[in-house]
Amino acid sequence: MSSDELGSENENFDSIQKDSLWRDEHKMEESAQLIHFLVLGLICGLILRELNKKTNIPYSPMILALGLAIGLSQEYLGKIGNSAYILSKMHPHLIVFIFIPVLLFESAFNCDWYTFKYQIINILLLAGPGCGWGAILLGACFKIILQYSDDDMNWYEAFTLGSVLSATDPVAVVALLKELGANPAFNHLIEGEALLNDGVAMVFFNVFNNISKASSGKGEAVNGGDIVLSFIRTSLLGPVMGLILGVLVALWTKRILGDDIEVTWLTFVFTYFTFYWAEFEFFQTSGLLAVVGLGLFWCAYGRTRIRASVEHSVHAVWGFVQYSCDTLVFLLVGIIVGIEIMEEKLILSSDYYKMIGFYFLMILARFLMVLTFYPFLKCFGYPISKSELIVLVYGGLRGGLGLTLSLMVGCDEDLPARFRHLAVFYAAAMALITNMINGTTCKTLVKCVKMIDEPIVKKKVYKKYLEELIVIQQDLVKELETDDFYNMTDWMTVGNLIGQQDFIDKIDKVEQDIKNFIQKKGFQEMIYEGLPNQDVFGEVRYRVYRILKGLYYHKYEEGLVEEQTVRMLVESSDVGLDKLNDNLEIWDELYKNFMNLCSVNFFFKVKQKFLIGYFAREYLIKHLGLVYDVTSSFIICAEEALKLADNFPMNKEAISIIQEELKRDIEKAQTYFGTLNGSFPEIVRVLQTKKASFSILTHSIEHLQSTQRRGLIDDKEYKILLKDINNKLVKLESHSYDMSLPSFHVVAMQFPIFQEISLTDLDIIKKVAIEKKYVLGQVIYAKGDECSEVYIIMRGYVVNDFNGILITKGLGSLITHQSLIVDGVHMSTAKAAVESQLYALPTKVIKEVMIRNKEFEFKVYLHSLEYIRKWYESKVGPLAQMDLKRLNEFLRNKCKLIKLSALSQTEFTHGGFLFSGEVQDSKANTYYKYDYIPPSEGLFTTVQYATCFTFDEPIEVLQMKRMKELKLDSQRDQEIHERYSEIKRNSIMELSKINIT
Repeated sequence: MSSDELGSENENFDSIQKDSLWRDEHKMEESAQLIHFLVLGLICGLILRELNKKTNIPYSPMILALGLAIGLSQEYLGKIGNSAYILSKMHPHLIVFIFIPVLLFESAFNCDWYTFKYQIINILLLAGPGCGWGAILLGACFKIILQYSDDDMNWYEAFTLGSVLSATDPVAVVALLKELGANPAFNHLIEGEALLNDGVAMVFFNVFNNISKASSGKGEAVNGGDIVLSFIRTSLLGPVMGLILGVLVALWTKRILGDDIEVTWLTFVFTYFTFYWAEFEFFQTSGLLAVVGLGLFWCAYGRTRIRASVEHSVHAVWGFVQYSCDTLVFLLVGIIVGIEIMEEKLILSSDYYKMIGFYFLMILARFLMVLTFYPFLKCFGYPISKSELIVLVYGGLRGGLGLTLSLMVGCDEDLPARFRHLAVFYAAAMALITNMINGTTCKTLVKCVKMIDEPIVKKKVYKKYLEELIVIQQDLVKELETDDFYNMTDWMTVGNLIGQQDFIDKIDKVEQDIKNFIQKKGFQEMIYEGLPNQDVFGEVRYRVYRILKGLYYHKYEEGLVEEQTVRMLVESSDVGLDKLNDNLEIWDELYKNFMNLCSVNFFFKVKQKFLIGYFAREYLIKHLGLVYDVTSSFIICAEEALKLADNFPMNKEAISIIQEELKRDIEKAQTYFGTLNGSFPEIVRVLQTKKASFSILTHSIEHLQSTQRRGLIDDKEYKILLKDINNKLVKLESHSYDMSLPSFHVVAMQFPIFQEISLTDLDIIKKVAIEKKYVLGQVIYAKGDECSEVYIIMRGYVVNDFNGILITKGLGSLITHQSLIVDGVHMSTAKAAVESQLYALPTKVIKEVMIRNKEFEFKVYLHSLEYIRKWYESKVGPLAQMDLKRLNEFLRNKCKLIKLSALSQTEFTHGGFLFSGEVQDSKANTYYKYDYIPPSEGLFTTVQYATCFTFDEPIEVLQMKRMKELKLDSQRDQEIHERYSEIKRNSIMELSKINIT
């Protein structure tokens, strides 16, 4: 057989063997090695992460240096080196396609939207025109100062490289600033600039790169119009695309019933779907900016579509993905650059000297760029100071995207070889130098320019927290010492392990800092614990903000507010905590998030229009639902905080001044809330219905989960009930509400005040009800006038004025029941705050119903107490300090209404409240109308016919429990300090014994 025939036969044999199912075993082994290498890379990342915790060396430069080391020594690392070499040939576009979308989405998704949006103008200035101006300045540095010739790079290529180097990645700096306690607004400015300029830098990169190719005859010709259209298409359509897809996936997510996997998978899949569809399908716009748009939408609105029960899982998964991608990007880029350096032949020795000079030029160019926009940065958002400007310039580190873009230049054979190698060289050098030098020295710079001025107030509060921590630890030690299972414990070692002495040393250091501060400043007037006036006010404000945050979270835990509401409320306090020397302006901070009422009016008018009406109704319910929730929750929590502030162990004059600031905020909120009730009663009724349903269903879930944890219900029944309640929550979101306001006769039974009366009595009330309308400012009744009618509000809102103390009431409120308990005289003056519609009910009829229905009578007295405790605050004792919700709950469950004839006797063992008449205790102490009766032993004698509440439990116990929940009992700080001092003395004695031994 000839050799040709043999060869032909072998080829036929190979073709038979290598059919569609054939796989190359060698390639399989290579794939396994690649996976093994990536896993080793993540393990090394974990080791470096631990090193970062112990040394504070930034993580990103460490992993980049590891990649460089692997790339430089690739030939000597065997299979690991071979895997690294294979990965080094990965096309840089793959790095962009696989890793960058995830990193951008995670960064945008975890932004604090309420701070981010205030900084949005400054962020857009720095990331948009700032990025372009920076690219031009850097390009000019290459051509004019470093004197690179056209053989090295022409002007357009210089601007292309400038675009590559204008993308910032200040991860290490942001982490450092958070650790040091920098202003969150400044952190968001740096982080937001990096987030957006990644996409913008790529847009400028593509523009300059296309012009460069066209100028050399290797690309399509472009003109000015093409450039502008291309820039608009890539920079604007991308974010719009992300917003549209964000809305769709948010609607999908809201219908998912507690499925962690599906929610997480949706956010993950749509990140890549958005990128690829925008980049390759949707007008070929910027996929990176589309992902940023998607992430910011989820940060602002989509996050609230994720139920609280699964949000932690979503963030945990995204945290893992972000860490893995960040590690692999820097590792791969480091490997690629390291191998390129080993194979490099086009980089000259002079380039290394120029590279060092360019590092300083790059900082100078960034300084000029920021300085150009500095006048605007001081005017918009949160103005930045000069020290922050310095840190903003110095903290512009270069990172993964710039390196990736340089590699994309490096593999583009349409560009000159010398320029391609210079691009990779400079990008790698700047990433390494900025991370290793700027990233590690930024902390020193922050301290040198005194960017973070920690108020003495925070030092004192921090000291108190440390004292409290030590006391709590010692309490637990004492408890465990009495436990038989800890009889042989070495408590001395326990003290060392829990770091008690370390905490004591920290407190000593803080105390010394406070003393040094006071001595340095030389204050003459100290009004509280050695603090100057301004700092006393700052500490009072600090405590107010802290109480408010606690109250907000408490309402959220009780299921009374939604997550977006509590996030907005807490954010308003966080903003205030950074401005303790400024007056309280909490309401102004909240109001920035609301749509103005003119816009709401427009949506209200078109709510019945074809097509647009559906979206108008949905938006009204969602936006006004948030507004209503935020405003009502703020008023309730701020009023309670106002009362709790009386218990601060501080200068009462300072407390009073801050209370006045908070009162002004409450009055603004009440005015807005009243306008909302008066202008849109139809929507308010829908919002109240939805809010009540949500609160009840949420509370039902919490009760069900508590029951399941205690083992009182089987898993099978638990899952069935949980699914059923979740289904109801989903239906609640999609339920179609009737936005018309029914007449009084239709909804009378639904008013809480009338729910206990019989249908016969209700029919009587309906028949005698008379509609009355009042214009703005019109007096409805005046103080001292005969009370012949009581009023129910059907539209608008009314202000009750009692000697300058105002109480505002809106839709569905009975505004004169406090006058039903006196001798037919109005106790206050009421005016219509807006155009209002009320129904007048004859007082005689209502009193007859009270006689027939004791539950209704009790409810009238109960609600009248809301007014009395504000109007007679000095007489009502602890009733004035309690928030209304807790007070009403206590009175409904632990109180009786009794009427006492003259000379009769009764007990007030747990206390009570006197509405009318006069009583005297066994010690001849006399109590009059509107007096609080404290818990007393013995019998009380009725001097004059009396109507009163008697309590089944002391109300002081409930109030004290509340104070302890909020850690506000007046003696607490002093007790903790005294106990800490004792613990410290004992610790010193123990150390002395050890030293003697």
